[in-house]
Amino acid sequence: MPQTIEPLIKLAETDRDLQKFVFAKSHLERQIDKARSVVDQHQKTIQQKKDEFELLIAECKNVKNNLQIQEELISRLDSQVPKIRNEKEFATSKNQLEEARKILGLLEDNMLDLDLKKEDLEKEIGTINNQLSESNTEFEQETSGLLKKQAKAEKKIGTLEPRRKRLLKKVPQKIKRFFERCQESGISTPICAIEDKSCSGCNMVLLPQLVNELMTNTDSHKNCPNCSRILYFPEVEEEEDSAA
Repeated sequence: MPQTIEPLIKLAETDRDLQKFVFAKSHLERQIDKARSVVDQHQKTIQQKKDEFELLIAECKNVKNNLQIQEELISRLDSQVPKIRNEKEFATSKNQLEEARKILGLLEDNMLDLDLKKEDLEKEIGTINNQLSESNTEFEQETSGLLKKQAKAEKKIGTLEPRRKRLLKKVPQKIKRFFERCQESGISTPICAIEDKSCSGCNMVLLPQLVNELMTNTDSHKNCPNCSRILYFPEVEEEEDSAA
């Protein structure tokens, strides 16, 4: 490999490898997040149901307090009946007792309804807890291999990033600036080989003169007239003469 073009090619190869592992890591993260979303949804649902259960408990407590108040009121009114001396007071007391007993009946019905709701909610939470346990097991099984691949990709990225920085220092400042501008503008492969007389970055067929110039001088590089990428002609190993 010619010395002057070699750092550029190594930089391009390192960048391609780095991008491959960055993409792989990102793809693996999405797969893991997708698998985790099922677990997260069950956990979210359980928390919502637990919050509902806490509200029911608070409502039950409030109803119990009101029941106690009505029972005490009925007891007090009942104790006052023997002391009543006139018909008007008796009628008033009777109305108060009927109203108190009516409210007590409604509160008892409400309490029964709340107890049934609590029972149903406890069963529902139990079912979701079982689903959560199953989804946790599935998540661990599904992601065990993904997490290993993710760790491997992270290790590769950790090796390639310092190598890229070292190689970037070896290229001329002008090319370095061009290289960085390309990547900032979204061109992920600023340096490309000529393949089949075309730019391997944008696939545009190149003029024969440009291809011939780089073919005859593999120690040089030119820019693609279409995408501006730096082009080089890859070394071709000489085929052994098969003739006997």
